[in-house]
Formats: sequence, C-alpha cells, structure tokens
Amino acid sequence: MSDAMAGLTEMRKKCLKDIGFERFINFPITELPGALLYYVVDKFHPTSMELRLEKGSIKITKQRIHDMIGVPMGKMKLEDLEQRDPDDPFIAEWESQYSNVAKITPAAISTEITSTFDADFIFTINFLTLFASTMGTVDNGAKVFPTVLKHVKENDVISEIDWCGYILECLRTSRHNWEKVKNGDFYYGPATFLCLLYLDSTNFPQFQVMRHRPAMRSWNTQAMRKRIGMEIKENCLGKLEHHEKFDPEEEQTGLNFYKGTDVYNEPLPPKRPETKEPKTMPTAKPSALAAG
Repeated sequence: MSDAMAGLTEMRKKCLKDIGFERFINFPITELPGALLYYVVDKFHPTSMELRLEKGSIKITKQRIHDMIGVPMGKMKLEDLEQRDPDDPFIAEWESQYSNVAKITPAAISTEITSTFDADFIFTINFLTLFASTMGTVDNGAKVFPTVLKHVKENDVISEIDWCGYILECLRTSRHNWEKVKNGDFYYGPATFLCLLYLDSTNFPQFQVMRHRPAMRSWNTQAMRKRIGMEIKENCLGKLEHHEKFDPEEEQTGLNFYKGTDVYNEPLPPKRPETKEPKTMPTAKPSALAAG
C-alpha cells in the first residue's frame, strides 16, 4: 500500500478524496513489526470481537475501525451491491492488466498503480482492491479476492459503502490458519488495524506519540519498531495501562509524525531498534503489506 500511495498525481489524489479515501494518500506504514503482529493476533478473540490485554479488553466495532484507518462507514454493505454480469466487459478489461502474472496479488496491483498515471475507474478499482486485500484479507496464496471487482460499479457511490463493516467481517474469519501462522506462515487478515488498535489504545510513557484520528496518522514503520522494541526490552508488551477515550481537544505532548494534509515526518532513523525481538516469537509479517 505504501509504495502505491507515494507520488500520486493530483488527479489521483482528487479521485481518492472523491471516494472518501484521502487519508491513504502518502500512507506512512511500509511494514509491521513481527513481534507486535504476532502478539495482537494471538490476543484477538473473534467470537467476542475483542483484543484481550492484561489490563483489560478492547472491544472491536465498526467505529473503532473508522477511528484507526478512517475509511467510510456508509449504509450499504459491499457484498449486498448488485453484482456485475459474468460477461461484463469491464471484468475482462480490468483483468487484462494482469495477463503477465500467474495470479493477481497486492504486489501486482501496487506495481500496476505505480506504473500508470490515469485517474479513471480502472485506477479506482485497482486502489479499492489493493485496500481490501492489504487492510482486509487475501486468500491463503496471497491472491486478491474479486469482491470489489464484482460488486463496485461505475455508478455506485463508493463513499456510501460500509468499508468498516467489510474490515470487521474480514476480522471475524481471519484466524482460521492461526496454528499455521504460529509455525511461520503468513497472517492474511487485517494486520494493520490490529497493530494500530494496540498502539493507540495503550499508554507507554517512555515513548509518547501524539494521537490522531484516524490513528494511522500517528504512526510510521520506524516509530512502531522503536516502541515495540522498547516494550520488549522492558518486558511490558501487552501489560500497559490503557489510554482514556480519545479527546481531540486534549493537549498532548510527544512525537508528532503527522503535519496535516497527509504529510508525514520521519524523525526517527530508518533502522530497527537495537533491542532484538525474542527468537521464540515468530515474525508473522503479512505478505500483502510487506510487498507494498
């Protein structure tokens, strides 16, 4: 996602703003710390939709998803939209972009976005499919699902679709291969959301980052690595007190990586902290996000 959202033309930026996804312009997270991802997925309970930490549980709702990644929470369910006919020429047109690859993956879509410049409906579907796969889910071969392609049509009002509800449903079914993940396989669910939920909800006084809405404006990869490295060093991962409910008027101190209009600063050096993650903790890095 990060590679595809860097260097967008002004027309493409306008396109994302028109459909309610302007917050993904210059998306600042390139990779997730493996130790954090492994921990939050292990502590996520899909039956109760909670992230269960030592100091209490965090209920996961559509509003929480909106607070973390800022996507539209409309009234229309994506899967309830009328499907395209199987012989709709747009399906063949979209798929023809990927005739040179064995399967359509998030990495393939990212490459297509960065190698083209049009801000047409093809770009819109490319972006939404990339979003649905990197922020939602892919199949266990990292192939994107055709849900967006089949359901989102030219005349649909994309900002009125419940994208938060889509991510919520991806979460419900995302731990089906967790035993394989613990043995080194990839986690194919909403990894970015779970990591942001943990970082935004817990208070670590030794590394204060200003909270924003959506929370993804508060963090970049380097800051995530720094914070989790420090938590591991101090043996407090998952043991922190929780923040109070977010108050946009509250005066804050700490590092501020977001400077407005989707411009991010990276004051931390682009390297991993010296503290190494324990060897017993697998790095369950999501292939889709890592591929950009």
